Amino acid sequence: IHTNYVEYVKRETEGTMQAFLLEHINKWLVDIYCHKVIRLSAATQDYDGSIICNVHGVNPKCLAIGKKKMEQLQNGGHAFTKGAYYIGKMVWSKGYKELIRLLSDHQNDLVGLEVDLFGSGEDSDGVQEAVKNLELIVRVHPARDHVDPIFHDYKLFLNPSTTDVVCTTTAEALAMGKIVVCANHPSNDFFKQFPNCKTYDDSNGFVKATVEALTEDPALLTDAQRYELSWEAATKRFLDAVELDNHFARKFSESSSRKCMSASSYLQRKVQDTSACLHQAVSGSEVFRRLFGAIPGSLQPDEELCKDLGLAIHPKKQR
Repeated sequence: IHTNYVEYVKRETEGTMQAFLLEHINKWLVDIYCHKVIRLSAATQDYDGSIICNVHGVNPKCLAIGKKKMEQLQNGGHAFTKGAYYIGKMVWSKGYKELIRLLSDHQNDLVGLEVDLFGSGEDSDGVQEAVKNLELIVRVHPARDHVDPIFHDYKLFLNPSTTDVVCTTTAEALAMGKIVVCANHPSNDFFKQFPNCKTYDDSNGFVKATVEALTEDPALLTDAQRYELSWEAATKRFLDAVELDNHFARKFSESSSRKCMSASSYLQRKVQDTSACLHQAVSGSEVFRRLFGAIPGSLQPDEELCKDLGLAIHPKKQR
């Protein structure tokens, strides 16, 4: 589970009721289809028997950039010549609202701070309009890949978002040797092990962490810390969490003792099988798909997806 859909829905109009329904639909589907649930962080919806383990890594290019920056610092060079930035899809729920509010409330405490925002999205115009009211210098730029050279010289990554589960850009910033200031939130628990991660509990804590970060150099990451951010480490954590050997051992045990299955276990199995059949049946109905929030006309793959997958193009999808 790597996306906090319930939290996103809560922020929509009449989101409380929609989030309540979504939470129960999620539980129903996970119960009938999933053998094991791995939550990237405790920020996601809870499920019975689930475990929390971050099984995501970063682009190797980020680690290479960070290694080069650390070498520059060790040789006494100025590795970071720029101040603070944030990168993310430009929608209010991705932390932009929280960041602009923090900057607005503490402009006198953050005099001299310059912030660059990078992103594209449906709220781009609103973000650009909001920063015009700030006395601080806040520049808004189109989206770019995080490994773009334009980001290499920034020292401070600001991320107040609390809708993420494990923010990829935060992990990338740490891998690139930057200092990160983020909220003390379950989505950031994994990052607290790194010396360059500064968390805050309130707006005053945000100011303190930001000012400190601007006046100090990032700590040098150890090889072990760099490894924890890699896909190699993430894959190992994933395999350990899945416990495939134990799963197949349990399946063999279940099949050999199926005759001894209790009445309650048998009934539970039948209810799950029936639920799965019901879900598969209604999933083929446009009416029920629309009821559960599907995009109209999305039952069949569109022409572009058919080409990507090598499928025959559905007659209704041909232009």
